[in-house]
Amino acid sequence: MVVANRTEVPIGKVGSSIEILTSADFEPLKQSFLLEALRLVPGFYLRNNGGPGQVFGMTTRGLNTNRPVVLIDGIEVSNPASGEIMNFGTLFLSQIERVEILKGSNSTIYGADALAGVISISTKDGKGEPGSSLNLMAGSHDTVQVGAATWGKSGDWNYRVAVSSYDSEGYSTQPVEFGDAWADDDLYRNVNGSINIGYDISDTSSFHFLGYYVDSKAEYDPGNPDFIFGEPFADNYTLTEQLFGKVGMNCEPRESWASTLSVGYNNTDTFSMSSFPFASQGDRYEADWLNTVHISETYRLVAGLEYEEEEHLSDSGKRDETSLFLENLLNLDSALALTLGGRFDDNSAYGEETTYRGTFSYDLKDTDELALRTRGSFGTSFQAPTFFHLFSSFGNPLVRPESGRGLDLGLEGTVQNGPASFVLTFFDYQIEDKIIYDFARNSFFNQETYKSSGLETMAKVEIHSFLSLQLSHTYVRAEYEDGTEAERVPRNLYSAQLNWQIPEKKLGINLSHYWVGSQYSLRRDREKMPAYGTAHLAVTYAYGDGMDIWLRIDNLFDEEYQEVRDYNTPGISLYSGWNFRF
Repeated sequence: MVVANRTEVPIGKVGSSIEILTSADFEPLKQSFLLEALRLVPGFYLRNNGGPGQVFGMTTRGLNTNRPVVLIDGIEVSNPASGEIMNFGTLFLSQIERVEILKGSNSTIYGADALAGVISISTKDGKGEPGSSLNLMAGSHDTVQVGAATWGKSGDWNYRVAVSSYDSEGYSTQPVEFGDAWADDDLYRNVNGSINIGYDISDTSSFHFLGYYVDSKAEYDPGNPDFIFGEPFADNYTLTEQLFGKVGMNCEPRESWASTLSVGYNNTDTFSMSSFPFASQGDRYEADWLNTVHISETYRLVAGLEYEEEEHLSDSGKRDETSLFLENLLNLDSALALTLGGRFDDNSAYGEETTYRGTFSYDLKDTDELALRTRGSFGTSFQAPTFFHLFSSFGNPLVRPESGRGLDLGLEGTVQNGPASFVLTFFDYQIEDKIIYDFARNSFFNQETYKSSGLETMAKVEIHSFLSLQLSHTYVRAEYEDGTEAERVPRNLYSAQLNWQIPEKKLGINLSHYWVGSQYSLRRDREKMPAYGTAHLAVTYAYGDGMDIWLRIDNLFDEEYQEVRDYNTPGISLYSGWNFRF
């Protein structure tokens, strides 16, 4: 695990609450986008105003407006102008190798916006066996997907180039009883391209270049006609174009000192056409110098110096930030591991922030039959106001950063000869000066304290060598200072995944289900949205070494439900695909 401490640490020594997903976890799902894979992560509630590509939001452990930091190969990919999290409905799973999720308050090592954690995405590179791939898919709603990639090595160079395209006529995302203007299908089109180049300078140093391009169009319906923005329009759509990349070098000046220097860039341009046209374009430049020093066999020091500059190109606004952080990693004995760190941020727009955090991991039992450990973390964090909060027509230049603290305590166990494992985690957050929008004031402002606490549980059982089961449950209680229950926070979340792989017959069956409890859509709503559950089935057959064919059924039981009030979700949908590797 790298994301938890900005350097490699064995999973069994990480004190923070973490999740790891790899391509081996994605593959059985046969889903197009990362969005669907993350729905099964404990503590995550993801929602769309319609299907993939529509307005996206997520609640993390009851934090309903606090977005986690999202990194793709170390590049921060949120919209620099609006601060919006990157829509996981635009990221193709076929291009992703690994996702590391760090939960809890982690501004100490990741700065602003890590109050709700970090999602670090690693894409596939060209370091493996050379080859090429072609992926094809077709299905419901006149959906067609095509993806191709090639990768390889030449001397000390390695490379990977990939492109993916998704085109769907979609469905009507809002109830037809709103009127004819809402009854049309809402298409979604998306093209992704990426390039990854690496060069091994020596045994201890390397150079890398990464570049990504995303271009998408999503039609949408304007919302409830009784709402201020709910007026029909001839053609409501959002265009998104994003270009981001990084160049960097890894080296070891000494045997005990590893250093990484990188420079990144992110340009995001969105435009929404409706009765209230809205544009948001921004640039972000970032430079990072990260160092890991092995002081002794039991003590490592991780230190980083960072500089970031953001500019709002479609409106007024520019700011820069310089940051310094230090983290101490201690392995006091074979059972106990500790970390303690601090960070200082100096931002030209909202001033100085100091944060700290500490973690521990302690092995209660480690035998051939059972491994049992406890872990925990406590940290302070902050979430910076975005340009939209500060300078838009709804903005308020007096808005201050949110500040918060987070605590989690966990118990993990693994039955070595079962095999089976379980994770039990208690979490508690408190946020001060929460940024909210007030319709009466028609602007953003800092309000009261916000609290969220709960319990995550997950169990995995390998029933047979080819049959495994994973179950999870998250209970959350989130409320404002006046006792008002938080909006967009289901009290209970359940998920289950059954994976059946039969190597001899080259057959794989995956059945997943998640259930979302009732919730308020807006603060002070009188009625909650009803609970719902939906199931997905995927069947894969491997035909030879270089091809597999598959069939996927989404919403297997044709459940009628809404993730966001007044926005439909698709009924039962059928997709099939062919994957070739050569």
